[in-house]
Amino acid sequence: MARPAVFREFYEHEADLYVISPEAEPAFRHRRTLVQRLLPRGTVARILDVGCGDGAMSAGLAERAPTVGTDLSLERVRHAAARAPAGRFVQSSIYELPFADDSFPLVVCTDLLEHLDEPEAAVRELARVSSRWVILSVPYAITIEKTLCPHCLRSYFLYGHQHSFGQEGVARLADASGLAVDRFEHVIPMFECRRYRWFPPLKWLIWGHFKNSGTLGARLAKVRRAGPPAGARRKHALRAVPQTTT
Repeated sequence: MARPAVFREFYEHEADLYVISPEAEPAFRHRRTLVQRLLPRGTVARILDVGCGDGAMSAGLAERAPTVGTDLSLERVRHAAARAPAGRFVQSSIYELPFADDSFPLVVCTDLLEHLDEPEAAVRELARVSSRWVILSVPYAITIEKTLCPHCLRSYFLYGHQHSFGQEGVARLADASGLAVDRFEHVIPMFECRRYRWFPPLKWLIWGHFKNSGTLGARLAKVRRAGPPAGARRKHALRAVPQTTT
């Protein structure tokens, strides 16, 4: 069962200890590169960035189209609003996004699904509020590990990673949510270096060591299926947006 209330307490505390930005987190640059490669061509009217963290990704997306960001942590929402004043930011659980069905032509969710109790339910909600595209990113084929906390003597998932995804796993999530994979991108930091991009023999020589690393991204297209009227699917879809910062 999803436990957003429990996790929110942790993420509120973490917001002042761990910064999610290209300046503080080197891996962020590769996630941003991946999302840029997956962005659909043409004009996008609105973008939703779910799990926006400190707003660095939202700031870049806002250069493309009006962007709304959501995060479980209200403190991170405040950080994001300060970083990307052109955007609009809302505190919200990914399981209950406070938007009507088909509200956004493009929904983006980066490096969040692996932390969730119920990634399947989360992707269904992303699909619900999207009218056309969903872009996801996840750490590629990671090993799930547990370790022991020396303070409380309880085990916990290392880095908070509860799930590991490859292309087949992402495709299953998509299919179960009324989405279809349009394109995959696999960004491996080592191979983003110029010397590997321009010297393929060297790249393939070390490919076996690095192939199960980096970040996997997917652009998913919404599949139109028969079902109940849009407004009937989720009662919370049209409710007022809580704790909004602009």
